[in-house]
Amino acid sequence: MPDRPASLRVWLLIAMLATATATIAIASSFGAPGIAVATVVAILLTGEAWLAATMFSRTVRKPISRAIETVDRLATGDFSARMGVSGPEEFAHLSRAVDGVAGRLQQADTEQKRFLADLAHEIATPLSAVSGFAFALVDQSARTAAERAEAADIVVRESGRLRQLLDDVRHLHRLELAESVRQEQVDIGALCTETAQRFRLAAEEAGVTLLVCAEPLSVVTDPRLTDTVLNNFVSNAIRYTPSGGRVQIQANHRRSVIVIAVRDTGIGISPGDLERIFDRLYRVDKARDRATGGSGLGLAIARRAAQSLDAHIEVESTPGVGSEFRLLLPSVTPSRPATSSQAETGGTDPADTG
Repeated sequence: MPDRPASLRVWLLIAMLATATATIAIASSFGAPGIAVATVVAILLTGEAWLAATMFSRTVRKPISRAIETVDRLATGDFSARMGVSGPEEFAHLSRAVDGVAGRLQQADTEQKRFLADLAHEIATPLSAVSGFAFALVDQSARTAAERAEAADIVVRESGRLRQLLDDVRHLHRLELAESVRQEQVDIGALCTETAQRFRLAAEEAGVTLLVCAEPLSVVTDPRLTDTVLNNFVSNAIRYTPSGGRVQIQANHRRSVIVIAVRDTGIGISPGDLERIFDRLYRVDKARDRATGGSGLGLAIARRAAQSLDAHIEVESTPGVGSEFRLLLPSVTPSRPATSSQAETGGTDPADTG
């Protein structure tokens, strides 16, 4: 690679020599005294140019070399590489920018490795159960009819958990690959009612009352992604609400956004857990989630879907009182005149989404 500071120094010297030559040429018209003075001036200019070029090249050589070295290390996957802030203000700004990018790359790499390790653990748990009880059926160590029925039930249940986990991983992967958003006119009130109908049986089995109180709103959005977010909200609300509790789906217009909210009277979420509930494979109550079939990816999927919609999610929760999850959609189309409606719903049982 050419020595850029040295090349710069040479070009500065050439420029100053050209200036000195022009000075001598002009001064020669004034005779010998003018030539003598011009020669001295030219020598001084040349010396100053060389000194300035040398100092400048020394000033920029180190930061440029450090930048090249840092970028080369990042390109090979060493995300711990940093330039460090030093040198002139322009290079200090460059250093901060490069180090910021390196930090984000390192964080993403760490999160990806943690996710893969957690995913391997999550896969191993149901796989071990399926393998163990399948062998019990094959080698007839499960002797009685009751033992065989229990082993078969566990194989089916854990296979379902494994399938749900893999489906959620694929779903999240598609969202992170920036799957195309298909915008169309969506009736939010009808979407909320349909979601409640889908979860009616799950709510009844859990002993939870499921209500809808949604204004008849219309907005241009992707119904599939919006439904993905709402499904995860409702699924989690039912899962974490004790028997006798209530889950309510609401929709209303707030300034420039459409707000779809799911409020429950469940166990709530502690402030410490609130910071991590959208992390992939993070569970507030690991034993409860595994018992009810949650993959730990539902809210990560919901957040990624919301990002694809240019929307965002708000959460409020009080331990022992309940939680409220809100999806804030950009209001592209004005809502129709609002009238409140509330109904208990009926329909079919959903697949687990969280």
